[in-house]
Amino acid sequence: METTAISRGKSPDVIPGYRLEKLVGKGGMGEVHQATQLSLGRKVALKLLAPDLAKDQAFVGRFEKEGAALAALSHPNVVSIVDQGKTDFTYYLVMEYVDGPSLREVMRSPLLEPSSALKIILEICRAIDYAHNRGVIHRDLKPENILFDEQAGGIAKVTDFGLAGFAESAQDASKFNLTETHVAMGTASYMAPEQRVDAKSADHRADVYSLGVVLYELVVGEVPLGNFDPPSTRKPGVDRRIDDIVARCLKPLPADRYQKVSDLIAELEPLVPVTLSQLPRKASAVQRAKLALSNAARKVARAVAILLVAAALGVLLGAFLRSRKQELPTSGAELASITGSTWPLTAEGRVDPSGQLERRRVLLGDGPDTLSVVAHGRKPSLVGGAIAFGPVERSASAGRALLDADVDGVGLSLSAEAKTSAPAAGMFSSLRSFFFGPPKEAKSALLLVGEPGRYVALSVGAGDSPPTVEWALGSERRGMMSSAINLGRGPVRLELLFDEKRGELSAFVGAEQDRRLVGDPLDLGPGWKKLFGQMPKGAVGCLEGSCRFEKVRLVVDLPKPPPPPPEPPPEPKPEPKVAVVKAPAKPASKPATPPKRPATAKGANGKKRQR
Repeated sequence: METTAISRGKSPDVIPGYRLEKLVGKGGMGEVHQATQLSLGRKVALKLLAPDLAKDQAFVGRFEKEGAALAALSHPNVVSIVDQGKTDFTYYLVMEYVDGPSLREVMRSPLLEPSSALKIILEICRAIDYAHNRGVIHRDLKPENILFDEQAGGIAKVTDFGLAGFAESAQDASKFNLTETHVAMGTASYMAPEQRVDAKSADHRADVYSLGVVLYELVVGEVPLGNFDPPSTRKPGVDRRIDDIVARCLKPLPADRYQKVSDLIAELEPLVPVTLSQLPRKASAVQRAKLALSNAARKVARAVAILLVAAALGVLLGAFLRSRKQELPTSGAELASITGSTWPLTAEGRVDPSGQLERRRVLLGDGPDTLSVVAHGRKPSLVGGAIAFGPVERSASAGRALLDADVDGVGLSLSAEAKTSAPAAGMFSSLRSFFFGPPKEAKSALLLVGEPGRYVALSVGAGDSPPTVEWALGSERRGMMSSAINLGRGPVRLELLFDEKRGELSAFVGAEQDRRLVGDPLDLGPGWKKLFGQMPKGAVGCLEGSCRFEKVRLVVDLPKPPPPPPEPPPEPKPEPKVAVVKAPAKPASKPATPPKRPATAKGANGKKRQR
């Protein structure tokens, strides 16, 4: 059964005992409706688990865990639970309806003073301290999960305990401790360092870290990143004692932070101004006149609004029901699961030959090769190596172009330069926003797509929203992270990089000295291809407005060939035999006889004379 947004024409009484009035929000796990409890006639908030997730016991357990966490808490600053149950197609939670804005909306007001910020954070701290004393750890504190009850005087209320953990001493803790070891859960900018590594081992001091991030953002206007400056140096008029409080909350080691939220409250209370209640005084004639004029103007404005709604409701509602499509929880999931029209296209490019280099590069653009590109949904144009999605078509608001390059390796890098443009405002844009809320933001995305339902996506918007990386690699390996990075209005370089030595997949935005990491690297390990089901293929995607991708490049690290076996040593050569030839024996020689001397005779003079 599909999800139950009232725009799809379903009966409003899909949950017995409750009537759905309007859809007020959607998230990764389901929808939140404003509803009426028929037995008491009161307004409530009804949260429905998405039907496809209702078939997954892991998500059902997490949904029931949120109900158990709320049931254990009863505090003025915590949203209370009314009911919990299941139908034939899904599970639901019924909570009190909070009619005010979120803390994220309040923080956008330039009129928020440091004293008001301290009063808000003190109320949040009291709610979290109460939850810790009841054995409940929130684990996902952020401005979006803080609502203000205007009917109760604008007090802050903590909500969304979907990622809550139970202390080991809490009752039924083993039943609801669903987080696996070495799994990070939460929002990256507000998560404690130990929670990013292993959410299961994070204790109540992880909430202390998140409170420090929220306090810094309330006072300064942005989340603390890296070696952040103290609040007093960023915002004039901030008490320097807040610097020490923030610094202690944001210590990397849990042992160096406040060990209890009550210790944090003790240091905040002296800094919060005390407000005293006063008895009402009789209004003067001028004040009574101003009040009467204000009430009259409000009644006239309300009457005009009712007339406008009555005149346009039939036409707008009919057009809305015909054109409205089911919104997927995230942009990455919507782009990865596009069905419908398929467009086989070709583009010029260059492919490095395999086997000659340690890497193989595929580049869209000028080159001698013809590359295959398969588009789904909106049909793009391929000109000069650029992939361009034009204005949104009525039949499809999402489009994806898959680089059909048959490459396989041990590591990869996918990059592109993306430019995103929001759709032009039409004549009735303001009126549509008044009735149906602001339109979806135009987004460009870089994706690695494996088997159906398995992907990693890096997306940026045309507005001021931060870049986001999201992933779905199985029922238990899915999530989303974002980073507060100012991207400007021009083209943005996107990159998804898998480092085979570390086994990590990282997402980057920007180039050269402006290159920034989005969130934390995903630890996929050496068996990362199995998480995708196959060697993932690179793709670009576009939601809503116009998108243009240039310099689309895929680099795959090829496995190094094994070294050749060593050659055996040469066998020694035998020495050649030399024939010995004996010389013939010489005859014995006779001894030489000395020559005979001639005889001599003496002469008369007595000298010898030779004969």
